[in-house]
Amino acid sequence: MGFTVTLAAAFTGYYKYRERSYFLLQTADAIEEEANAFTLGVGPYSDFDADQDQQALKLFTQRVEEHRNEQRRRQQQLDQPADQAAPTGQPAA
Repeated sequence: MGFTVTLAAAFTGYYKYRERSYFLLQTADAIEEEANAFTLGVGPYSDFDADQDQQALKLFTQRVEEHRNEQRRRQQQLDQPADQAAPTGQPAA
């Protein structure tokens, strides 16, 4: 029984399901927010007239791709082993 618990804990710790789902949800929320702003013509899309739909769509696509690229970067950081991850603090003396 103890081995099963240890194996399950190691498996979930290695694949980091909680962090992955948090980042995926965060990206989905950001894309949904962009879609709503585009549809309603608010935020960065408020400067576009009805005849400038293509420019607004271009901006929307660019911003959504930025969110997706950020998600890919986070995913790659989670996939790196802890000893190869970039240091976030001061180097050890």
